[in-house]
Amino acid sequence: MQHSDQQLDNLWLARALWDLGAVTFGDFTVGNSTIHSPVFVNPKLLISSPTALRVAVKLMYQEISLAQSLRHPKAQPYDVVAGVPVGGLLLATAYSLETNTPLIYSRLQPEGTGARGVEGRFTPGARVLLIDDLVTGGGGLTEIALFLSEHDLKVRDAVVLIDRGHTAADALRQQGINFMSILKLDVMMMHYLSSGLIGDEQYQAYQRYVRESGAARSSGRKPPEEPTGEQGTGGANGSRSKDR
Repeated sequence: MQHSDQQLDNLWLARALWDLGAVTFGDFTVGNSTIHSPVFVNPKLLISSPTALRVAVKLMYQEISLAQSLRHPKAQPYDVVAGVPVGGLLLATAYSLETNTPLIYSRLQPEGTGARGVEGRFTPGARVLLIDDLVTGGGGLTEIALFLSEHDLKVRDAVVLIDRGHTAADALRQQGINFMSILKLDVMMMHYLSSGLIGDEQYQAYQRYVRESGAARSSGRKPPEEPTGEQGTGGANGSRSKDR
């Protein structure tokens, strides 16, 4: 995982996340959901591997460039990049360095001598590419997009590293934001199963969670809360993880 010329490959990245310990199994509560998840994902650990981090942002750039190149483009040009704190900001910083794109930072609350606002230089009306590391229902992305709009910045596209496969795409579409993802959690789980990294019992536990989550959404029960910029470390035995 140290070779600087590592080929761009989604499943290689999924394996890299596993090797970094970013995927763990136990009993986790996602936000305020009553449905416990058997899997916790912490993509922030990518910063421990410069090669894997570089592959992640290159895959993001590749996905966005492809969407922009279509005859009917599914992604718009952008002037600056922003990330959802904390994990999305780490990826956005790497993306900025990789693509030479200016970075801005959303300060939702006053911090030290810094007032609530947007850090970084930008032109009013500038177009923003919004980045996050992990998404469930899209609440964190939506909050940052609305915050940026208050400061005369336009978000039309968002890209996330890992999509847990809940309601993010629909939630963002309602806000006029196109949604793209590099990895889907169900694909990652299938890859881990076929690679022998997890057993059938763990995979079936994940499938039960997917079915129960889908049933909860269909019944109109309240989806998980998504506090922006905070994701717990997770753990077994009923630990709570805050997952956007």
